[in-house]
Amino acid sequence: MADRYDTLVLGGGMAGLPLALRAARHGRVAFVEKEKLGGTCLNRGCIPTKTMIASAAVAQQVRRAAEFGVHTPGPVTVDLSSVVARKNGIVDPIRAGSYRTVEKADGIDFYPAAGVFTAPHRLAVAGADLVVDKIFLATGLRTAIPAITGLQNVSYYTSRTLLDATELPAHLLVVGGG
Repeated sequence: MADRYDTLVLGGGMAGLPLALRAARHGRVAFVEKEKLGGTCLNRGCIPTKTMIASAAVAQQVRRAAEFGVHTPGPVTVDLSSVVARKNGIVDPIRAGSYRTVEKADGIDFYPAAGVFTAPHRLAVAGADLVVDKIFLATGLRTAIPAITGLQNVSYYTSRTLLDATELPAHLLVVGGG
């Protein structure tokens, strides 16, 4: 037997989460996210990159300290593992807050899984069959792997993996400008 919802929100990023919360004021909501809540901005975009840029800015300021009459005992080093740990210490509680908000919200059933449309207004997700009146797709973006000959033969980072690297690569070539 199918579960009936007034609204389906597919995607738990910075658009989908507030949309699901708002829609729950007006009826029953199925909220589906196959990855982590928070989307690109929280997990691998705005927030984590700004925390890491802040660490780089501090290192640059310390490197220039002598210009301001401030002397350090030795050369400045950056511990990338600590920078990543700091980033995670900022991002993880925000994400956890998103999950708590969804858990406490009345009228929202959260499905942390991938869904498949099986018919118009019908979604199969996590063993459930959902029938919905209104559908909002807020699925954000996906990492695109460019068709570069030989890429499959080398290790590479993507926007999903680079921010968790704990060692600086010897060389880095950036393809794309997002």
